[in-house]
Amino acid sequence: MSSSSTLELQLIHLGDLDRPLAYAELKSLAELDTAGFKLFQATWPTFPAERRIAILRALNELGEDNLDLDFRPIMRECLHDSEADVRATAIVGLWEDQYATTMDQLIMLMTDDRAGVVRATAAVALARFAYQAEVGELEPAVGQRLLSALLNVTIDPEQPLEVRRRAIEGLGYFAESKEAQAEIGRAYAHAELAMRESAVLAMGRSMRPTWLPYIERELQSPSPALRYEAARAVGEYAEDGRPLLPALLPLVEDDDTEIALMAIWALGQVGGPGAKRVLERLVRSRDAARREAATDALDELSLDEL
Repeated sequence: MSSSSTLELQLIHLGDLDRPLAYAELKSLAELDTAGFKLFQATWPTFPAERRIAILRALNELGEDNLDLDFRPIMRECLHDSEADVRATAIVGLWEDQYATTMDQLIMLMTDDRAGVVRATAAVALARFAYQAEVGELEPAVGQRLLSALLNVTIDPEQPLEVRRRAIEGLGYFAESKEAQAEIGRAYAHAELAMRESAVLAMGRSMRPTWLPYIERELQSPSPALRYEAARAVGEYAEDGRPLLPALLPLVEDDDTEIALMAIWALGQVGGPGAKRVLERLVRSRDAARREAATDALDELSLDEL
């Protein structure tokens, strides 16, 4: 059987809802030549939407487990899918794509896609490019293009709140932009809790001393979501977050396990003798999740001490 016939059969099997997804057939999508890619493009739209989503999720898991498999061409193609959930899943599948051309595609999706879920997912994905811009891994003009796009979305009243808040999170990495930091401040004053959560996350990403008092306040918030984001923000500051340790430490005993685990992670990022003593106590905890998190955090501290 020719290679094209084999691929055609594999694609037929992939699209069959009555068949389980097979590793060999999924793996073949990482090895497409020009003719094979054209065959994929012709066949893919005939698959049911739920099957297309399932395939992309499976490819994402497979790619995470085996970095030699490159499904990015497939994911980029699926950014144009007719189904919103397929487009959103394809964005998630591009988690390791660092090309500026991909960034520009994501900006277009964040700004103009007809589905809010796609715009919000694109805004989340753009945060990694914002980080690259902040650490100098993007050309200044490319970083400025992204900054302008995120700012425009945050002030666009036509954008859903979910999209605007995710853009705020990306702006956190632009620590030297007065406009970006001003938008974070406005988001923190927003009436909607979800927007304030994103503002606190962005504060942590900025690592600006200006935000430390606001983060400290939210470590004691009655809102579990704000306590969680504040704990994460402390960890983002690394050793610069040590002034907040007295407010962070009670959260390792928070009734909400997710908050406690985030606080434990933050201790591992902040470091210092005080954090280390607390982590050494927590590795003897009766709570398995907290014990494991403390062990991981101590490992992180050990690496930093090398």
